[in-house]
Amino acid sequence: MKSFRRLATCIALVIAAGCQSERAPQFASSQQTQGLVKVAQDAVNAELEAGFGSPSQLAAWTALPVDFGTFSGTVTQVNGSTLGLELVPESPLAFKRRAGLLRGSAVLVASGANPAGVLRAESYNVDGKTLSVIGDKGAAVSDVAKVGDKVTVVGDTLQYGRDLYLRHCVHCHGVSGDGNGPTAKYFAIKPRDYRRGIFKFTSTKPTVRASHDDLFRIVKLGIPGTYMPSFMLLADEEVKAMVEYIRWLAMRGEMEGKLVVEMNNDFSQKAAKDRAIAEVNQEFENFRKTELAGKVEGAVGELKEDWEASDAEDNLVVPGAERVASTAESIERGRKLFLGDKGKCFSCHGEKGRGNGASTEDFNDIPGGEPGKKSDVPGLFDVWGNIVKPRDLTSGIYRGGRRPVDIYRRISAGIKGTPMQAFGTTLKDDEIWDLTNYVMSLPFEKKPKSEAKH
Repeated sequence: MKSFRRLATCIALVIAAGCQSERAPQFASSQQTQGLVKVAQDAVNAELEAGFGSPSQLAAWTALPVDFGTFSGTVTQVNGSTLGLELVPESPLAFKRRAGLLRGSAVLVASGANPAGVLRAESYNVDGKTLSVIGDKGAAVSDVAKVGDKVTVVGDTLQYGRDLYLRHCVHCHGVSGDGNGPTAKYFAIKPRDYRRGIFKFTSTKPTVRASHDDLFRIVKLGIPGTYMPSFMLLADEEVKAMVEYIRWLAMRGEMEGKLVVEMNNDFSQKAAKDRAIAEVNQEFENFRKTELAGKVEGAVGELKEDWEASDAEDNLVVPGAERVASTAESIERGRKLFLGDKGKCFSCHGEKGRGNGASTEDFNDIPGGEPGKKSDVPGLFDVWGNIVKPRDLTSGIYRGGRRPVDIYRRISAGIKGTPMQAFGTTLKDDEIWDLTNYVMSLPFEKKPKSEAKH
């Protein structure tokens, strides 16, 4: 029963024999994980492999709020390695386009009150409604499935998203979603590192993750002014599958980070440098036996709560009042807020909104760095450690979208992971709209002739 519970929680999706070759893509450990003593590193990697698998052999940790892709049915016949199925409902995705992607998906078989057996999908015949399967770990199909058994196939959406990600995204964002793909080093603006679960441009409140809709919009439309292209030519179902895989990568990275935090005080290389290896290993073994499982369970609970909250309607930033008309009076009020002590937008964006405020020349704190320690170089930093330049608002390029409501949300909720703070609690609704109107007017301001030449 214990092994079945583990299978019901974390289902391996074996893709194909031979995938784990030296040339197969592999997830990379974070620098924080590499800073742990070896036994702790091994434990973190083991937990991640059990819960998430590898790029070639995914796992569906069903406790996480991910749409792994499932469809169910009833076994109508068992013929060798083939199951006849009555599917209810028909697969939520287009079988005729994607039947081959079911290869390796986990097939859970439930017989009455008995624990489920596990088979692996090989292919699905759409017309004949038959699923070719293999037994898990050598089990005979007839020993697992009987006519009348209920069947659930898990993992087709995640695998579809993985395949699309490896085709379109990996060269920038990397196999692990760490923003370290082979082309990333050539970019001045670094690709997003998903592993913190932080995405800059969202429609959600300051402390809430990006919603499904946010990520769909970014992938579909791209991010203007960056190397992130638009994927408008992909079908919506393809973009949705990619988004699900990106969310899954983010959760994997967050899980790694949470485990490192739990181990870092006692089992970092720095903390253990003056202790004997045997002593450290024994202390970690005690931790592994008595505490690690609880830490993992707690981390999963936090991830579930945080990511489910991202799609909650009450966490969406919705203006509390209708948009103030973009009149000369509103724009002037916005200008005063921009330059005044209440907004102080000029300190970063500059008095003329060109992204050259005084703070860009100061020595500032690095987010997540040692408290009170300033950077050795001037500039503003994001949580990934990159220098960020405030937006030149006169360019008319808005990375998070150019709709008025997009600008409103940037001002109200800030830009996650960056020094752009949220003003939703310090400015009134109509003041945010005035600022929005002013910001959107800047690209159209007439410049003096001396400036227009440059």
